[in-house]
Amino acid sequence: MEIAELNRRLATLSPSERRYQRGEAFDWEAAHRQTSFEGRPVYVMSHEAAPASAQHDGALVVPEAPPLAGSVALRRNSRFNPVPEHVHRHIEISYVYAGTCPQTIDGRALTLQENQVLLLDTNCPHAIGELGAGDIMMSLVLERSFLRENLLDTFAHDGILSQLLINALNDQADHNRYVRFHSEGSRRVRRYFQELMCEYYDPSSNADRIIMNLLQLLFAELIGVYEADYQQRATTGGAVSALDLVRYIEQHYRDVTQEGVARHFAISPNYVSVLLKRHTGMTFMQAVQAQRLGHAASLLRNTDRPVEEVAHEVGYENLTFFYRKFRGAYGATPAVYRDEHRGHKKTARRQ
Repeated sequence: MEIAELNRRLATLSPSERRYQRGEAFDWEAAHRQTSFEGRPVYVMSHEAAPASAQHDGALVVPEAPPLAGSVALRRNSRFNPVPEHVHRHIEISYVYAGTCPQTIDGRALTLQENQVLLLDTNCPHAIGELGAGDIMMSLVLERSFLRENLLDTFAHDGILSQLLINALNDQADHNRYVRFHSEGSRRVRRYFQELMCEYYDPSSNADRIIMNLLQLLFAELIGVYEADYQQRATTGGAVSALDLVRYIEQHYRDVTQEGVARHFAISPNYVSVLLKRHTGMTFMQAVQAQRLGHAASLLRNTDRPVEEVAHEVGYENLTFFYRKFRGAYGATPAVYRDEHRGHKKTARRQ
């Protein structure tokens, strides 16, 4: 499917949208059960992540066996049909492809602009306002385990900046149960979503792999957007932020100390630990280890340097200690990890 054809199909009103446009109301009570959330009634969206059979939405048709069925689903939200406050058991990523979308999240009103992304955690109450004819919002539905294991954790071992986003959805860290990405200026977000929609609604023979790679590219870009948002908030606040600490650790991970970080930012060593734990879910030493091991993993994947040399390069003098920490983080010895990833690359090249 070409982008022009995708745009034509997205703009086409479905039969149900034509009925809503004429004033017909959707019966939410008949379709979904209600529950109580903090003393108020909300609907529970119980639909599965993947449709059981082909579904028609105007000119869009979901295949009977969509790519990554059971883990990923992609839907266009109905226009002229506001959605009352509800919760669901999956992760939902809203993307405004055209126009705007008013939402109320946990009692807070906001309007998503074109090319912005909203990531909603499970059981986060939210309502969607009425969309007009020119408003197109897509909902990418993911199982929570799929998001963590196949997307966010992919970046967690390459550094600790991604932990700021990962822990936005971590029950053990401070979070609002949603993350808004001010990605309106990102050309990549739009391109990745376009390719994602084309592949989902008109899958090729290798659709699962393509969509997985597009999702990883999308989240790599969103992590960058989130970092920029985070830094802007921290700069406005005028105080030392967790992102400042993370960047310093990433630059000096080979020999950094908690006391050295505290001296550099003129704060107490205890405050270093508090900031990191609150915003990344990690202690200072865990953050340092994550950066060292992430860099070691990258060297193992992309170079032929001996394991002992890699260990010394990232700050480990004790090789036994390095082996133990690496195996704990990656579930394999450095040599096995290198062989496995070399094998994946060879397979990908053959395909």
